[in-house]
Amino acid sequence: MDWWTQIATTTETPHKATRTLALLVSWEVWKERNSRIFQHVEAPTMSVLDKIRGEALLWVFAGAKDLAQLLGRE
Repeated sequence: MDWWTQIATTTETPHKATRTLALLVSWEVWKERNSRIFQHVEAPTMSVLDKIRGEALLWVFAGAKDLAQLLGRE
């Protein structure tokens, strides 16, 4: 939570990167929700986080430059 607050409130973080990350996390959580509800399959929390990280890297490779800048700070 501290990490999110820090990136969301700092002027150094491009707002586009923050929006992109919010969309990415929401999408992955939505897919996990659907998996749990419709397929009755639950992934461990760390697995969902790994999926988010992996998808973020794919987005960076696809050209999400602002997200790349944000992830480079970790």
